[in-house]
Order: sequence, then C-alpha cells, then structure tokens
Amino acid sequence: MELAAFAKINLILDLTGVLPDGYHAISTVMQSVGLCDRVRVDISDGGGIEIACSDKTVPTDSRNTAFRAARLFLAKTGSACGVRIYIEKHIPHEAGLGGGSADAAAVLRALDGMMPDAVTADELFDIALNVGADVPFCLRGGTALCLNKGEVMAPLPAFGAWCVIAKPDAGVSTGKAFSRFDGAERLRHPDVTDFVFYASRGEWRSAFSRAFNIFEELTDVAEGDSVKKTLNENGAFFSSMSGSGSAYYGLFENEREAQTAAEKLRLQVPFVTVCETVSGK
Repeated sequence: MELAAFAKINLILDLTGVLPDGYHAISTVMQSVGLCDRVRVDISDGGGIEIACSDKTVPTDSRNTAFRAARLFLAKTGSACGVRIYIEKHIPHEAGLGGGSADAAAVLRALDGMMPDAVTADELFDIALNVGADVPFCLRGGTALCLNKGEVMAPLPAFGAWCVIAKPDAGVSTGKAFSRFDGAERLRHPDVTDFVFYASRGEWRSAFSRAFNIFEELTDVAEGDSVKKTLNENGAFFSSMSGSGSAYYGLFENEREAQTAAEKLRLQVPFVTVCETVSGK
C-alpha cells in the first residue's frame, strides 16, 4: 500500500508548561498541507522491519519514526509478519513540518488497512501517541486544536488557503528549542483561546490577527525575518514559523500571489514550495 504522508503547519502555537511526565504541554492549532512524502508499505511472511529512503541522510534503523511505528504495531497485534517500508522524501527535516511524524502515521494507516480488525481505532491512536507527539494529529489530519502533548484534539472547521513554505539551510533541533523555554523569562504568549473562538466560527481573519508562534521568541533563525518580510510584502495575509522551526510559511488567498512570493524566496533560501491546505488525511 502506498500513501501520501502530509506535512503539517502550526497556525498558532504556545507552550503552557511542563507535564508531570516531563513533556512540555502545548496549545496549538495544526493544519495539514499538500506538501507530502510518499510512503510505501509491504508486508510478507518473513519477519523483521526494513526501511529504505530516497534521502540518504535519514536514518533507516530504530531511530526512524516509521520504524518505531511498525515495531509498535506488530508488537500490539502479535503479528510475526515482515514489513518493508520505502519513503520518498519531500518534506525537509528539522523544519517543524512534522515529516517524520507524517511518515509514521502513514505506516500505521497502511498497516491498519492491510490488517483490518487487528487493532481498534483507539488502539491505533494509542500506538501513534507512543511513537511521537505529532503522530496522532498526522494520523487524523485536517484542522484541529491540539493540547497537552498534542494527543488531546478537537477538530475545527476546514481552513482553505494557498501556502508558501520556505526553509532556510539551517535546521532546528526540537529538543534544544524546547529547552530554551525552560530558562526563558518574560515570554509573550499567543491567545489560543481567542484564536479558537474565531476559528470555530469560520472567522479566520479575526483568528489570525491574534496568532503567532512562541518559538519565534525562542529560536533564532538567521533568515527568518527576511523570509517573513518577503512573504508579507507579496500578499501573505499571515506568516509564521512552523513548529520549532526552521521552516516559515505564508498564507495566501490565491495561487498567483503565492507563486510570486515563492519565486522571490527562491533567491533567498534553498527550499521553497507552494501547496494548498488539506482538509483531511
């Protein structure tokens, strides 16, 4: 089975503290976008998990989230089958776009589809959470408020826009970005409550007037300000960092403006793509 593994962006993102288990509590609205990896999953009678990837910098052992997803699924179901995974990468890593989580979610959906009734929907969700914090959202996709580690989710009305995603050459370590929060003082926090109030009514412009990503206060991406300036000067009605970075995105009313902004950004950073938001997985 071959599936699209859609990237995600954070329309608003706040950190609200540290949970009893040590994980940071987040309050965010995530949105699926058309930028995607292609993930092929094959099962066989022989045991073991094998991964191959078009990007040779991506680990293909137990460090890979897709590997962990397959291992946990097989453990939960007690299956002794073999799993072969091929990932055609298009989502850049260390970008805050959830590429590894999207791949893991695609593997879970594929295995669930090829082994129907092996696990319940709730069990599949629990497996996703044990793989990684963003995997449950990537499993469901669309537009959703995500709280706690990201596993407490509430769907929001579908949001449609053209999206320009630009990633500078440097990546951002998620762990290091979160650690900066622990020692930070006098941080400005976005108003997620107001954002969700307006988003739930479909009043997206009012919602975005209250939005920003707290990681822009915590992470210093050299090209970030210039990327946002180019996006805003070329018609973006909202621009932000995604996740903990280093990718930035701009939202546009139409494809023409998005393509114009993308052309200018290609003179600034090595990765630029234009896509649309996606209403579901």
